[in-house]
Amino acid sequence: MRKHALLATVFAVFALLVSCSAVFDAGVGGKVYYMQNGSEVGISGAKILVYDNTSFSEAIGSARTDANGNFTVSKIVWKSSNPKYGKTADNHTVYIKVSHEDFEMTSDYITASLVSDSTNSGMADVKMKKVRYTVPTFSGRITTDPADTNTPPIETQDEVPVYLVYKVGNSSSYERFSDNEAVVYTTWTQIGTDVSPLFIHGTFTGLGGGNMKYAVKDYPNVYLHADKNKDGLIDAAELAGPYPIDGVSSYQVNGSDFQ
Repeated sequence: MRKHALLATVFAVFALLVSCSAVFDAGVGGKVYYMQNGSEVGISGAKILVYDNTSFSEAIGSARTDANGNFTVSKIVWKSSNPKYGKTADNHTVYIKVSHEDFEMTSDYITASLVSDSTNSGMADVKMKKVRYTVPTFSGRITTDPADTNTPPIETQDEVPVYLVYKVGNSSSYERFSDNEAVVYTTWTQIGTDVSPLFIHGTFTGLGGGNMKYAVKDYPNVYLHADKNKDGLIDAAELAGPYPIDGVSSYQVNGSDFQ
């Protein structure tokens, strides 16, 4: 009899504990951004992961930022046996990590205190720092003077390679980018017919850009090299630049930009 009474008491206590637990849900939103020239710039395509604790073993919510860097995780669910406001409302702390191929968080994670039955928009703004830049796209022309005895004559239909090079730090030597898209060839066009000397120029487009991404600390500037000597060697006299890659999407290069 006593055994039955004890079991009944245990079940009653368990039922009481269960009945004191409540399930809540909420959303969370914010903006992922970085600073450029003193202004906030939203980061598109960043991945948001929301966690219950700092073990970061299993995400309880996820999202991607839109074109302006904004995101919303519409529903995060948690259970509480001791809700702050009884069974009607509760607070819950979540831990948020953000990842992007071109940016890093300025801290390991951020926290957000959620109020149940709320969107909690603007509660999870995340500042990041840019670590990789897309090499700008270059278009323009190069010009040569056939009367220049330091440069071998270039015929009007000759092809001269133009490609991107870089140097690291204060190095005095230049190296070519290995990317295949970093090389273009240009067909030359004669300017004038009776002018002496005759100037010849060639145009190029779409050099760089695309998937050419590098850490700005390694490649802060790029240069254009027009191999007018066609010897495959990087000659400083055939360079244009330097062109910073930080925050610049494209450059238009004139023939006079080359040394």
